[in-house]
Amino acid sequence: MKHFRSEYAFQKYKPHLNWRQRVARFFKKKQYTVQTTPSSFGYQTNPFKPQKKSGKRKIAYVIFLALLAIWIACLAYIPYFSINKVLYFGLNNTSRDEINRFVYDNFLNKKSWLPYRNYFFVNTEKIQQALNKKFAFEFVAVIKKFPNQLNVDVKEKISTIIYDNGKKYFLLDSGGTAIKYLKDVESHEFALKITTTSASSLLSGTSTAALATSTFEHSPDYKKINKLFGIYPIIYDQRNFDAAIKQENVLPSELISAIITWYKAMTEQGMAKPKFFVIDNLNSGMILKIDKSWHILFQPKNNNEAQINTLKEILPTIKPQQYVDLRYGEKVYWK
Repeated sequence: MKHFRSEYAFQKYKPHLNWRQRVARFFKKKQYTVQTTPSSFGYQTNPFKPQKKSGKRKIAYVIFLALLAIWIACLAYIPYFSINKVLYFGLNNTSRDEINRFVYDNFLNKKSWLPYRNYFFVNTEKIQQALNKKFAFEFVAVIKKFPNQLNVDVKEKISTIIYDNGKKYFLLDSGGTAIKYLKDVESHEFALKITTTSASSLLSGTSTAALATSTFEHSPDYKKINKLFGIYPIIYDQRNFDAAIKQENVLPSELISAIITWYKAMTEQGMAKPKFFVIDNLNSGMILKIDKSWHILFQPKNNNEAQINTLKEILPTIKPQQYVDLRYGEKVYWK
């Protein structure tokens, strides 16, 4: 039986190969092939590939989703969470019925199968934006109160004043135009005022005689006016000018702006409660009657904010009995 040697051994002893050829064959690189062997862990598929969920787990997920949908539907449609009460705060001149009708018609009584008036679905930001566009408000805050209430807190913007010429009351806009007739001045708003003066006798320079004069003085019934027509600043013009509906420039717009500035500052800062303003001469300033035994004189043509700050600074240190005069810049007089 013939024995076959390996290729290397066969070629090793071939006499026709010289030593260089034999060395080259010895160092020739061998070819290797990679063979796959079964995994020692026994995996036949990718161990990192997610396995299919069992049928029981799918059923559990379906039941969970169904219960979640039922719970959301209950929150959305149960009457307990339906907004049925709206409270308003800060309304003085705006009609409560008008703003309430606007809120319900546009946000709470929409005809739809969607639960727009539900506590969890009511959009307070949209209500605030709509109220700011519809009404003259400086500030609006709509707050939900669990489980079925809305609180609407507003701050009204003052852009008009009530003008009293001693005969009639008108509503003036910010430009000084009479936009509405309100009512006539009533007789009880006039009071008899008696003033006494002393005069030297013509025959004797030492003796004096007392002279008494009587006049009817008008004082606006500010409480009744504000109750009937809203809480607006009231100005009494002692010049007795006539006014009519749509008449322009009844008062300068700068004067109306100053009146509104003073009215807001006195009301919001709590220094005093304003009653009404009095004007006799546009150049001599204005009188502000307040709920004190004294009144305030100021110059609307000057810096009104500065005059208000000055009054605020000196009030804790003085005790006026008749007036405080702020018309002369940094110099303040009181009596």
